Amino acid sequence: MTTVKTGPPQDRSDALPASGTRTYVRLWLSQWLACAAVSFTVFALELNIYVDFDPIWLIVIGYAILFVPFPILSPFAGAFVDRYGHRRALLISNIGTLLNLMVLVVVMVTGVGGALYAVSAAGISTIFRTLQLAAIESVVPLLVPKRHYGRANGPRMLMTATFVLAGPLFSYLLLSVAAPVTIVLAECLLVVLAIYVVVTSRIPVVKRPDGDAPHQSLRMDVVDAWRHLRLRRGLLTMVGFLALVSGTLGALEPASSGAVLGFSPDGGAIVVSTSCWLGMVVATILMVFWGVPRKLVMSGLLGAGLVFALALCAAAFRPDLILMSAGGFIAMGSLAVIIASFQTVIHLKIQPHLLGRVFGLKNTSVTLSHIVGDVGAIALGVAFLSSDFSYVGRPPGEGWDDVSSPILAAFIGDGPGRGWALVIMLIGVGVAAVVALLATRSRGLRRLEEDLPDVIPDDQPRQSTEDLAPVGATEPAPGRQSV
Repeated sequence: MTTVKTGPPQDRSDALPASGTRTYVRLWLSQWLACAAVSFTVFALELNIYVDFDPIWLIVIGYAILFVPFPILSPFAGAFVDRYGHRRALLISNIGTLLNLMVLVVVMVTGVGGALYAVSAAGISTIFRTLQLAAIESVVPLLVPKRHYGRANGPRMLMTATFVLAGPLFSYLLLSVAAPVTIVLAECLLVVLAIYVVVTSRIPVVKRPDGDAPHQSLRMDVVDAWRHLRLRRGLLTMVGFLALVSGTLGALEPASSGAVLGFSPDGGAIVVSTSCWLGMVVATILMVFWGVPRKLVMSGLLGAGLVFALALCAAAFRPDLILMSAGGFIAMGSLAVIIASFQTVIHLKIQPHLLGRVFGLKNTSVTLSHIVGDVGAIALGVAFLSSDFSYVGRPPGEGWDDVSSPILAAFIGDGPGRGWALVIMLIGVGVAAVVALLATRSRGLRRLEEDLPDVIPDDQPRQSTEDLAPVGATEPAPGRQSV
């Protein structure tokens, strides 16, 4: 691994705030703690819409409240960031999240409401997260030198995946020593810390170009960003590939749980998810110290994508707890490289005044794909696999518990959970096929780094802070006074 290549050295004394990198680190850490804390609410409250809600229509409502608002609102959140600034977006997000958590504490103490309100509170926090993610993803070029983009993007996956993967373990540990209301109160303190960091940080602002009409609607802002992205086929293909990977993750959530629970008790699922999280952490540490791969597309996106696919196939090959844990460790580590490489390419190729909207569109595409993969895998399980992973309506021994084909049994074994193992293996084969197709047939993606010039040719972009003149302001000529 290496850091992003830069151009020839130049005088950059006025390019970025002197403490820009430190400011970004403080922002990222505080926002990560706030985001992770809010994500942990679902585990702290022991919410499970498939258990707490009985009628199917209540399950649908609960799922929609938790997940649907994010892809709908993300593009507009990105447009808000581009128009009104990162500081304002982060403050609105954090303050709104804090108020929502405080109301949830009152509800928990008084006993008013129930599971539906708890799900609603988690959904409201998800809405505020659209602003948070669009702001923190797009602020990198305003604070971090170009040569450190890869390092800054290395921890990106930790922002949203930490408590999804490590949540079961942390919930077990925390709930054994503290009440849920105490945990939510601790979350409020972390959000207060995030607000303090935003208030005390100098965050640069970006001046919109003259052609970007300030009076047009947020919807038109989003349309402008979509048109800009569509004209660059390699970038759009890259977003599509990331959406495919996200859909794969959505399908893997029920599939991996089904496979593990087929041959291991509940503790096995915690072991596998924790191993996945550790793989992501190790990859993040490596990228923070050494940077992303030099060839962002071929090595970072497609190369790590191939490793991701092969790890899935290996984990599903006659799976047991050790094999699933090792496969998950490698797969999630590879996924962290994919995400960091994608983020770095976007920062290099998209103008700063469009970054919020582009990341908003990216968040919409990957979230919709994730939902489709998740719901599709759940529907597959309901339609064909019973709770013991045999076909619905058939006793154990006539479904996936008894693999009659010796060829198939040689790959996935014979026993509980083997139907889900086959699903995981097919997903891995499919992702590998897509990677091979893109690497050989998609010229726009393969040559993206060469064909699209970096929008920031210097090592650091010329940006202003909120206390200085806006970006694009010119210095007065020698001997002349500025008015």
